[in-house]
Amino acid sequence: MPDELEELRKRRMQEYAAVQQQAIEQQAGLQQQAAELQAQLKMIMPQILSPVARQRIANIRVAKPDFAMQIELYLVQLFQAGQIKRPLTDAELRAILDKLVQKKETKIIRR
Repeated sequence: MPDELEELRKRRMQEYAAVQQQAIEQQAGLQQQAAELQAQLKMIMPQILSPVARQRIANIRVAKPDFAMQIELYLVQLFQAGQIKRPLTDAELRAILDKLVQKKETKIIRR
């Protein structure tokens, strides 16, 4: 009986170790994909944005990294669709940001 229990413990530990290893490998793959995407964005952004507009995106990235990524991906889509012919100025970028930002209105209903 003790041998069976010990064998069961060993199998469970091996299964647990295998699951952990898979999770680590998957996380490493996701990090590599994210790094490749960042490198591609870094190469294409000078074609899409003026230096001042790139600085604005960098400032947004400090405060809201997910929102900055969303903006960059949207701009790349516009560029690939041919809707952006030249680097966008800061004013043009702000106009696009105004369209993307969803402003919340808080409604207070009193009864």
